[in-house]
Amino acid sequence: MNGLIRGEIYLTVDIILGMIFAELVMKFRIADILMRHVIPKDIPLVTGLAVAVSAGSSKAGAAIISSALAKNEIDERTAIWSVLMLPLPSYLRRWPSTLALSVSMAGSAGGIFALSLLVRSVIRFMIAMMFVRRSNSERSPQTQTVSIKINPSDTVRRFMKLLPMAWLFFALAYMLSPLINRIFREIFAGRDTFLPLAGWSVAAGSIAHISAALSLAGGALSSGELTVLQALFALILGSGLGTATRILRQDAGYYYGLFPKGIASKMLMMNFATMMTLILLNLIFAGLALSLSL
Repeated sequence: MNGLIRGEIYLTVDIILGMIFAELVMKFRIADILMRHVIPKDIPLVTGLAVAVSAGSSKAGAAIISSALAKNEIDERTAIWSVLMLPLPSYLRRWPSTLALSVSMAGSAGGIFALSLLVRSVIRFMIAMMFVRRSNSERSPQTQTVSIKINPSDTVRRFMKLLPMAWLFFALAYMLSPLINRIFREIFAGRDTFLPLAGWSVAAGSIAHISAALSLAGGALSSGELTVLQALFALILGSGLGTATRILRQDAGYYYGLFPKGIASKMLMMNFATMMTLILLNLIFAGLALSLSL
């Protein structure tokens, strides 16, 4: 219970600070000033600024998109795809440490796994950017720029309307994620089909935390229980299953805390659909390589 309360407090503070920051950005037209000569002309300036800010915090970037949407700076479809562009900059900042950890713990299998994570993120970013460009080009010129007036009472009303949804979905994710993880472990633990038992252990460990899976993979590789391709497939499989619960646990609360319910639901659905499609393709390629090696 203490963990849930602490998480709700952090979530609330993050959302409020992000919204205040976004209001200031929109009021002083910082997007126009900073991004006019940096991003492609067919990308909204506010999207470019949100992407730049998300290198430090994707939640702050999402707050900027939320504020722009509320003020009709961008439309719903642009907002959805813009938010899906935000995870990449912060991931690029963290990826070198992920690569170093993966290689040090699981050797070449870990290195290829880390590279596959990066490729997935880059591809998803490019897909989202393509849809942002398309949506922006279809928008009528009259609605591209509007005058911005900050009304504190409107901002407070947005907080009061959106925060209860954020609290609800965070609480649901907090309570359901351990159950889902446990179900996945029970399903995969002990399976000995095209993967040895050690491979399923790696996959189950990855659902909980990637470092645990890398450690298990490294041990199995050293003892000869797994080949490089088997370890790679197990890491990708476990990471994909873990991603499903992480989207629910980490993203749902912020989406529903920053955006209206209908838009947040679409955002969550597109986040899940795009990422799981790429993970499935990743698994198919890894599975083909594994089957050819058997």
